Amino acid sequence: MSAPVHAKTYDLPLRSKVIDWLETTSQKSATAQQWLGMLNNLQGVRTEEKVLSGLTNGLAEAHENDPDEMFSKQALIKCCERWLRECHPVLQSYLKHAFRPGLGVKQMTDQLPKRVEAKARRFVEKAQTCYQHPSIGYWIIRTGYEDLATTAPNWIVLDHKGKMLLSHERHGGWFPTALEAFDEMHRAIRSRYNKFGGERSNTLFDEYAFLGGNNYREWFICLPDWPLPYRDGHFNLQQLLVHIRTTERLDHNGVPLLMVEEIQSPWHADIRKHGSTADKDKVGKDDLVADAPFAKEWHELAIKAVIALAVQQNHTQIGFTTGKQQCERWCNMKGLLNLYDLDIPKCLKRIATQYDCTNDWATIATRRPMARVRRTPQGEWILQDANKVSIAPPVKNKDVALFFLNERSAPVKEQIRVLQVSTALKQAMKAGEIPLFGW
Repeated sequence: MSAPVHAKTYDLPLRSKVIDWLETTSQKSATAQQWLGMLNNLQGVRTEEKVLSGLTNGLAEAHENDPDEMFSKQALIKCCERWLRECHPVLQSYLKHAFRPGLGVKQMTDQLPKRVEAKARRFVEKAQTCYQHPSIGYWIIRTGYEDLATTAPNWIVLDHKGKMLLSHERHGGWFPTALEAFDEMHRAIRSRYNKFGGERSNTLFDEYAFLGGNNYREWFICLPDWPLPYRDGHFNLQQLLVHIRTTERLDHNGVPLLMVEEIQSPWHADIRKHGSTADKDKVGKDDLVADAPFAKEWHELAIKAVIALAVQQNHTQIGFTTGKQQCERWCNMKGLLNLYDLDIPKCLKRIATQYDCTNDWATIATRRPMARVRRTPQGEWILQDANKVSIAPPVKNKDVALFFLNERSAPVKEQIRVLQVSTALKQAMKAGEIPLFGW
């Protein structure tokens, strides 16, 4: 039985510029028209925030009802807090209890397993190549044994007590390839030691990242109080505005960085494709999608969330892919080039200027995939070349398939954009001084 998955939620400490203005203005009370005039002349505040604060429409309506009625700034602050709560984002990740053994094995050149059950001895006596898991004690052995039913070379797997693994449905104790033996060893180790595991990230799309990264995570910016319904098709989550995929890596100088592998907003993509409505009863009719905030700056919101993660995890720099790298990963789409080569760099430049950050380039070591990892209808994982021809037998563990792909792919270096997390940026995030809209 698989372990239950649960969400871990982080509040993003972002502030409202409209509320800041109200709290600092010397104006204590005014008519609706006077407040509306001051709001419209307010510089450095995005129009969307003014509208979503409830003041733009609320004050206009109040003026029509009673032009002479006075409103205190405290009443307006409460109004803003109530309305802006609807678009306040939270960051989520999903975890489950699991045991993940290391993927490395050690080749044993002058040693055989000391404990071997009787039916495995004939295979071990003809051992040609031996590998041992360094911490669990399982063995993978290539044997030259051959009889009428078994053609050498064959691979067997011994557990820590020297017993052969017989659990694979296709092979009765031996394996035709090292990959299948390796995969079954990991399946058996995970099953046996699952109760000794801990909290692990529950992820779906780790095959869409630079090879060789550590601690792959998927993050979700959600709007739990948004009044209109939306369900994301990638992750089947309600009110998911943006999803972010990250890894941890080292740059060419050996400095750790938080690598942003991808940011995406299917909600806004669906709006662009089908159109949107603010009427809850019309959502879904004629393919209309619910309206969503941050239409022109969801990528900026994603960057704010990544900065919060970097500060929380003590990273001093954040890496971003280029449009070309995204197109190689997915396809040659103009939207990817615009996002990663225009929108994101423009935002990074603004952050660097405002918070005294270095915004430059760095090099990371990775590997150019020689195949793609794909899931079969049977739930197994295969590697396919550019012609969708399988180049390896199917395996049950996706991380084994990715490990095999990484080992077989040629090493390369990639240039990525890097934003330094300066002291000023770190302090602003911790103090809750990063704006909800804009910068």
